[in-house]
Amino acid sequence: MKIRLSLFVFLLLAVPMFAQQTGPGAPRLIVGLVVDQMRFDYLYKYQDHYGNDGFKRLMREGFNFKNTHYSYIPTYTAPGHASIYTGATPEVHGIVGNSWFDRRSGNVVSNVGDPSVKITGSVIENPNGYSPNRLLASTISDQLRLGTNMKSKVISISLKDRGAILPGGRTANAAYWYDWESSPGHWVSSTYYMEKLPSWVAKFNAQEQADKYLSETWNPLLPMSEYDESAPDDNPHETILRGKEAPTFPYNFEEMRKLYEGATNFYQVLWGTPFGNTITKDFALEALRNEGLGKDAYPDMLCVSFSAPDVVGHTFGPQSVEVQDTYLRLDRDIADLLSSLDREVGAGNYLLFLTSDHGAQPVVSWLHANKMQAGLAVLPQFKQDLSFKLGQRFGAFDWITYFGSEQIYLDRKLIAEKKFSLAEMQQAVADIMETQPGVRYAVTAQDLQQKIYTEGQLAKLQRGFHPDRSGDVMLVYEPGIYPTSDFRTPVSKVRGTSHGSGYAYDTQVPMLWFGKGVKRGDSSRKVHPRDIAPTLSFMLNLQMPDGTSGNPLKELLD
Repeated sequence: MKIRLSLFVFLLLAVPMFAQQTGPGAPRLIVGLVVDQMRFDYLYKYQDHYGNDGFKRLMREGFNFKNTHYSYIPTYTAPGHASIYTGATPEVHGIVGNSWFDRRSGNVVSNVGDPSVKITGSVIENPNGYSPNRLLASTISDQLRLGTNMKSKVISISLKDRGAILPGGRTANAAYWYDWESSPGHWVSSTYYMEKLPSWVAKFNAQEQADKYLSETWNPLLPMSEYDESAPDDNPHETILRGKEAPTFPYNFEEMRKLYEGATNFYQVLWGTPFGNTITKDFALEALRNEGLGKDAYPDMLCVSFSAPDVVGHTFGPQSVEVQDTYLRLDRDIADLLSSLDREVGAGNYLLFLTSDHGAQPVVSWLHANKMQAGLAVLPQFKQDLSFKLGQRFGAFDWITYFGSEQIYLDRKLIAEKKFSLAEMQQAVADIMETQPGVRYAVTAQDLQQKIYTEGQLAKLQRGFHPDRSGDVMLVYEPGIYPTSDFRTPVSKVRGTSHGSGYAYDTQVPMLWFGKGVKRGDSSRKVHPRDIAPTLSFMLNLQMPDGTSGNPLKELLD
């Protein structure tokens, strides 16, 4: 009888222990903020114009890792988000780009494309489906759900489908993104998560917030004379938007709407404005309140990706007033988010990190004008030259199935039919490509699978290589080289920029930690965004994501 009673008492006392599987004193909510295309230097370049309650509060009250770099190539949005939340690199999680050539189907596929599901909440039927089906590793959000027997709730939000889907992993309660094709101005999801949008999402969509923001005019937040950290508003390195004669403020969206003649893709304009960040923040706060995040004994997770800075950066470049103004306004959005978290969850009850999925290359025409190394890798010319030389050596056949900016895919079936060695063909391609101007390395898939590179660009290339998804030959360019499909525009006339390389302008990003259990300070130690997931695992006493290669950040755990 005493044994049975003791066992009963043990089980009774053990229930709250199991309910608190993530440990006593765990944060009630984990908030992951990813700012798309945010370079590390933006924290300091614009700090004189930031308020005290946004970026400055995170730096003042939190911990700042100043030497955070991605350790792989290519540095794009999808691989970045996947790496942050899996703690792995593309060689493990399999997200080798925003898209890649799929040898089985013979088509280019999206990183989150899934024909077995459909969009939930679209006004017009949308045949495109999206899910985390192509993600090959678990995320920290998955581990939180699994570790609490699915009691924790995970909600992930972004204007971009990939920015919402990948952070949530395979087990998220919901991922929401902004649909401008079939549901202008609406947030949608996928049948992977739900058959019908929750009433609070439908209610938010009914407010037509997109039309509200696109009825405004984007004027600079400050007097133009105060944007002295940026180039003049009218400069030759920025893209001129439709209907304008110069890349300058103001941007009147009502005037732009007339040029689209009612087309639904007009709503994509919102992505290239700071108001895209604001509507994302507004929707995230609605999710916080309506989903009751951080309100019970099980820690929840809210993943938010601010996508608008990426589109603004691509369009105008890092030197632009438009980019600076976007960050000044994002600073206000983050301040509002933090104050709302203080009210809704309680200051000290939540843990937040902020980072980015990649940086951005300076506009090559701006580099050229300032006597820095700059040049173009004209891909159509490269492909034409490669096809000609392969034809001379192996016969006049179409050996190339896909030629991307960093990857070349060969027709393996044709190579086998003609009884050539795939390794020999790969090496021939690599030898030809290394003679092209601006190409530093051309590396074969065979070398990336058989050799071990420990440092430099080749090691980064290897970490970004997945044998089933990557090309037969991978390219690395010299610093300052801009891959382009435009063979008519000289380097001095290029407008706007991109990213994807393994150089510091693309790899160095911010990493700020704030909230429960985070001491104030900073570090110059080199760390990686893939360190975020294992750090959260230690903080929450969770099993690490299965593909993790990152290391817990000791500065936060000591």
